[in-house]
Amino acid sequence: MKKHETVDLIKGKFTPEEAAEILFSIIGNKIKFNNRQIFSREERNLGNIDKYKRRLEELKESQTKISRLISEANAGNDILEINATIDIKINQ
Repeated sequence: MKKHETVDLIKGKFTPEEAAEILFSIIGNKIKFNNRQIFSREERNLGNIDKYKRRLEELKESQTKISRLISEANAGNDILEINATIDIKINQ
């Protein structure tokens, strides 16, 4: 069994509308996940939530950057090339 895999999550050229749908969907789900973790941990007194709050801020910054790029591409009638790879490692 491999302990490391690389997966191409997104690969290709997209219109600004397609890119927005793909990228904001992924970031939106990550934001929801972190918000649920914060809520769950606060409700059950399960400890530190700082890493989830920090991650939320990072995701919101990414959302702003992506929004700016998509707006720029839209204004120029351009296509966006997106490549996103995920490295998955099993740690024991």
